Amino acid sequence: MSAIDYFNAAGQILAAVRNTQLENIQRAAAAIADALADKKVWHFLDQGHTGDEFVGRTGGLIALNPIKINLDVHHQAPLPAFRAGQSSAFDYVAYRKGDVPIDYILDKCTMVPGDIMMIHSVSGSRGMPISLAIGARARGATVIAITSLTYSQSLQPVHPSGKRLYEVADIVVDDCGPVGDTLLSIPGMEEEVCASSGLSFVYIMWALEAEICAILTRRDIMPHVYRNANLPGAQQVNEGIVKAYAEEGL
Repeated sequence: MSAIDYFNAAGQILAAVRNTQLENIQRAAAAIADALADKKVWHFLDQGHTGDEFVGRTGGLIALNPIKINLDVHHQAPLPAFRAGQSSAFDYVAYRKGDVPIDYILDKCTMVPGDIMMIHSVSGSRGMPISLAIGARARGATVIAITSLTYSQSLQPVHPSGKRLYEVADIVVDDCGPVGDTLLSIPGMEEEVCASSGLSFVYIMWALEAEICAILTRRDIMPHVYRNANLPGAQQVNEGIVKAYAEEGL
């Protein structure tokens, strides 16, 4: 019955999001809609595993601008386990020295006052998201965090600021996930299975985009969304909205 157990557990997570986070989602949507109406930029950093679900996707807003940050070192020698809890070289710098090149990143993003910086980090304890949130707020951006409050509050701060992501954001949307981000215990298995955060994050994000579209259209502002590539005229429509976004910022 494990599939049924998963359906039940997943349903409880989604119900918790719906029952407790609607106001926060609406606040976040209003902030984003205000920024877009003012020709500001909606920046997005995903430290989870589902961020590409919303980028260039049918029915998705073109105004969502993902931030991709990479620093890779390739080496063929066998390596010891890479510092547990660190997902990137930038996280390593943030944990150890606190000197992630945040100004360089924000300059490359052309971050200005009034922009939106939305950050998804399930645990909210990573160095990069926290540093970026602090830096973005210092530049006058509104920071929206999507995170698990239960999980994050169970962890000791490791960032040099002594803060977790939810503590440095203007608006926080809780994904309502448990400590460890897993839903099920299977008899005979030591580790729990089935992560919850991808499910709740997708639920939150599409609800957020729906609310943004509703707010903007009530103001007679038409946001641009991608058409499914398999539908008639999709190439022309999508090329047109790319051009319109470059000109109008929506």
